[in-house]
Amino acid sequence: MEEDADLKLLEQKKLEAMKRKLRAAAPVPKEEKTDRQVVEGMLYDRGDEVLEAAYSFYPSETQRLVKELATMIRDGRLSEKVAGGELYSIFRQLGLRFRLNTSIRVMDQGKLVDLSEKLGRKKEG
Repeated sequence: MEEDADLKLLEQKKLEAMKRKLRAAAPVPKEEKTDRQVVEGMLYDRGDEVLEAAYSFYPSETQRLVKELATMIRDGRLSEKVAGGELYSIFRQLGLRFRLNTSIRVMDQGKLVDLSEKLGRKKEG
């Protein structure tokens, strides 16, 4: 009888050890990226600024476009990075027009300054 109790205790310990190993070996579910994060990862050259501006002017339409772009990226149909100008062009082709904050900067005495500032200095001097 004592032998049965020892055997059951040993079995229980082994079962617990196996459960611990199984939990440790189970893959940790990785957090899936949102559609927006997937698309932002493929943008360069002011692409993030274009996307932000599009969301502020046309939130629902931009979300639909981002969803479609994310699907294309995940499926491998879109594998190259997208420049800000290309993304802006896509929005314009869809009839979604909006303004971006732009500035022209030039070198003046070794540092970048806005063109309007440089021209203002020339008029004064």
